[in-house]
Amino acid sequence: MLTITRPVMVKVRITDSYKKNLAQELSQGVAKMELEIQQLELQSRKLQELAKKKPGSIENALAQVAQEKQKRLDTRQKLLDKIKEVGNLVNGTEIIQGQVESLVKVQIGDDWQKLMHAEIVIEDGKVVDIRTLQPEGLL
Repeated sequence: MLTITRPVMVKVRITDSYKKNLAQELSQGVAKMELEIQQLELQSRKLQELAKKKPGSIENALAQVAQEKQKRLDTRQKLLDKIKEVGNLVNGTEIIQGQVESLVKVQIGDDWQKLMHAEIVIEDGKVVDIRTLQPEGLL
């Protein structure tokens, strides 16, 4: 017998509570991006003032600040889009949240495909199912 690690897919079953928590987390991300955008705008204004005193010396820094601000604006928009998508999630459906590793004991004669395909289903923060799957196409 041998103990190995295997990947385990983690899925979340959609509930009203999950949608509410997800929307709240995304809103916090939006607020964080807005704060960072404000800080970058302030930094840009300071650099522009400095550029008036020393023309030609700040262009690269201004360009970098503008690029960082655009990244934050894009991230904020993606978060806002995800908040809209939360309302379209159907209760009872399962979505992939991530992957973890687990230990599994392997013995001679074990079905390798069944050993290597497992998933955990979470609902409202509680594990509600642990599945060993037969992978599609390997029936």
